[in-house]
Amino acid sequence: MPGPRKCFLTVKALQRLEPQLLCAVLAKFPEVMRTHRLALPAQPDLINLDYEAIQTMCLCGDLPVELDDVLSYVSMLDTTSGWERIQEEARAQSRRLDFPTAGRTHADLAMQAWLHDWPRNKTLLEESYARVKIHARSSYVYFPAVRDVRSRYHTPTASVMQTLQEELSAYFIAEQLGKGTHVIKFDFEQEIWFLIRYPGQLKRQMEIDPEGEPNSRTFKPEEYDAVVYHKHYGDLRMNTNRVRDRTKYRILFGHVLLNSANVFVPHAHVITLEPLKGRCLAMFHCADIPGLAEIMPVELAFQDIQEPGREIIWRAEAGSSLLSSNRLAPYLLPDTTDTVHRAIFRYRLHDRQKAETLTVHQGCTMTYERDGDSVLLEEWLRSRNFVNHRLAVK
Repeated sequence: MPGPRKCFLTVKALQRLEPQLLCAVLAKFPEVMRTHRLALPAQPDLINLDYEAIQTMCLCGDLPVELDDVLSYVSMLDTTSGWERIQEEARAQSRRLDFPTAGRTHADLAMQAWLHDWPRNKTLLEESYARVKIHARSSYVYFPAVRDVRSRYHTPTASVMQTLQEELSAYFIAEQLGKGTHVIKFDFEQEIWFLIRYPGQLKRQMEIDPEGEPNSRTFKPEEYDAVVYHKHYGDLRMNTNRVRDRTKYRILFGHVLLNSANVFVPHAHVITLEPLKGRCLAMFHCADIPGLAEIMPVELAFQDIQEPGREIIWRAEAGSSLLSSNRLAPYLLPDTTDTVHRAIFRYRLHDRQKAETLTVHQGCTMTYERDGDSVLLEEWLRSRNFVNHRLAVK
């Protein structure tokens, strides 16, 4: 871990947790309890549980990584969506969460999930939090394959994942970011995802101690990158905080997945908005994409050959789309359109009432408001030829 996150800085925050579940978690770390001379009552409640001593322990510099992890993840997953991700991850791993949920907060449920079938579920909260991260908004850069090596693809084994993690850990240590790298794999039918956690650049933050005195605290925040390989189309896409890490990922994941270190091409223009020019309205009928209820353009940025050097932006009114105001049918853009630079689409899935947005830039960048929808949206984008396929589609 990149450094203690210290999610429970106050007694009040600790008191929001169910006392018996909190004590059950702490009891899994008997050496820590002995070191801090913390006695856990047999029947804990808000009165007899020493919250101040627990808080002091949480703020100490020697808190074990595993305990800091579980308390931090409990805090960060204390939402409806957090509990949904825990359940989703448990289903994906065929793990049962067959315990009562009535009368418990989301933080309580996260603790119960960690305790349930212990120690089998010890990694469930971290993996669930990783699933939260892939549902966050992210922008992806695409790297196509220079040659067709899809037949070489193999799912990484546990030993390969360990080697991958060790190599990335050594890489980030060499980059002077320190220890704490961890890689989590999500294997889907069409894609395989890797979420890479590593320590970020050192930060300083002022805080107020229990005595009311200001203190300066230094820490390394968690950073997350995502790398995705599409098994069907054979290309790689990634979301990184640092541009310099893309070369490392491109070479390393090519080797891990395909035994070909230099198979993915850097700086390729994979994404095109040319399909929006010409007779394109039929592409917005999405009955051929299971799960996608509707998708429509809400903003377009383009250049017209009659007005060189000027970017034209068409933006639909709130709650509407450019289709409802279109007077160019069966076209969407004027036939004098030169280049389309950016398109924003609003879409909705069948199992969701709320609409989300997808932003596509000409070149190699795609921005998803919800990463968790990208597997489905990829099919729409590719079938409409927004993503150039260097390789023949199988």
